[in-house]
Amino acid sequence: MDSFNNDSCNTLSTQWSNTSFVASNPWLADYNDESCSPASPDSPCTTAGYPAYIITAAEVADVQAGLDFARTHNIRLVVKGTGHDFPGRSSGAGSLSIYTHNLRGMEVNMSDQTAMRYGGIAAVKIAAGMRFREIYTEAAKHNITVVGGADPGVGIGGWILNGGHSPISSLYGLGADQILSLEVVTSDGQHRIVNETSFPDLFWALRGGRGSTFAVMLSVTVKAYPQLRGAINSYSFATTADSETFWSMLTYFHSEIPRISEAGGMGYHYLVRGVTIGIPEVDMLTGGWFFPQKTVEQMNVVLNPILATINASSLGPDTIHVSSNDSVFEAAMYLLARSSGETAGISGRLGSWLLTGPALTNNFEELKKGLRTATPQPWNLISHVVGGPGVRNAVAHLPGGSNAVLPAWRIAYTHVVLPRAWPTDPSNTTLKQSVTSALRDVTVPALKSLAPVSGAFINEADPTNPDWKHDYFGSNYERLLKIKHTYDPRDVFWCKPCVGWDEWEIVDGPDNLPMAEWGVGQSSGRLCRKV
Repeated sequence: MDSFNNDSCNTLSTQWSNTSFVASNPWLADYNDESCSPASPDSPCTTAGYPAYIITAAEVADVQAGLDFARTHNIRLVVKGTGHDFPGRSSGAGSLSIYTHNLRGMEVNMSDQTAMRYGGIAAVKIAAGMRFREIYTEAAKHNITVVGGADPGVGIGGWILNGGHSPISSLYGLGADQILSLEVVTSDGQHRIVNETSFPDLFWALRGGRGSTFAVMLSVTVKAYPQLRGAINSYSFATTADSETFWSMLTYFHSEIPRISEAGGMGYHYLVRGVTIGIPEVDMLTGGWFFPQKTVEQMNVVLNPILATINASSLGPDTIHVSSNDSVFEAAMYLLARSSGETAGISGRLGSWLLTGPALTNNFEELKKGLRTATPQPWNLISHVVGGPGVRNAVAHLPGGSNAVLPAWRIAYTHVVLPRAWPTDPSNTTLKQSVTSALRDVTVPALKSLAPVSGAFINEADPTNPDWKHDYFGSNYERLLKIKHTYDPRDVFWCKPCVGWDEWEIVDGPDNLPMAEWGVGQSSGRLCRKV
């Protein structure tokens, strides 16, 4: 999402001027904002990590002007919608920022033939600045369902261009699988409508290949589905902290995920460490199952074996405290529009891996070892059961026959995320280095060992991963790089880790950060094209 290019190397920090959750929260949000701490007003605060100038885009011409200026003057460019970007690609020290949040609007076409040809009942054109609470609220008025993110505060742009998992992905596929066309401005300043017949190579790349590596999205048109109703189960299972009983219970739960996914279940599940609930300190697995198009009775046929096994105390000597509640929903859009959003302003990082059926079912002890190594005290784990049948089968209904979604998504059942956090204090990076090094070198590799041929969702993954090409793009990488060279030969768009970023190098980066961190988020330095 960022760019800068100059034969003499641009400065990432003050190129033009010096213009002036906690770890236990499973909904950790990191906006890579480390220059100032809103939670600690006495900590050091600086503007050095922020863009020098921001274009608040309200129309196509604003985006074109920003791109033309950046390209002509070799200025680093970043694109930001909501700034909800864990790897920090919407941040850029001393850059020019194009802010797309004010590109507003949504149009519903109930007679769109393209949408119907590819399995939808309507087409919805959504401007780049729209957030999911707004999208869901408008969709509900039309009695339709739009595939979108779980957090209603997330903007559609970076979510959908990178693939985008959803609470209903296991039914309908990923966000990128819904795209019928896009309205973009490419690095040469050209306003383009991109679809399966107009710039089909760019259309392929924009759907899952890290969109703002190729163009700035102005709007996207997606297919929509009928109003969705179904059943929900919310639960918590708690037992003695860090006990064999807990790890056996967590492992058993994960081993059941493929069976539940194939039966129509999907959901979000959280390992929460060190909870006190009136008994000695416990570790807890809590979350919810979402069964669209199912009754409570049908849902319980699928879930009852889990409850029976846990209640039978067959997973270890410690008592497991069980809570389970069922409910129904009449319209998914109303339900999602009312959900709460994430916490902002926390410094942190995510590691993740997509786990396949064999990884979850072939070897119980290896799965237990992997989950345990990936989640040392005091850290948590989030298991997003958002893969399975819908993601696997979506390829049969894609305009153009395919897209650039990471192939590992098509064989995965759950997207396992390892959130990490540290105090926001730009003068103290010791803890950050310790936490991020362990994430990169120990805990994420523990998950990767369970499914070596899989990959990770780039929006919720480590930007310093040395295996980023394979893990985030898989077999699509070389084709994406060729398209990048075609539509952005001067690398007006640059971000880490995005297609082609390694054709540049960061020099004179921050002395208090390892080189792996240079070019990430608000870190400064000079970017030079490799020779």
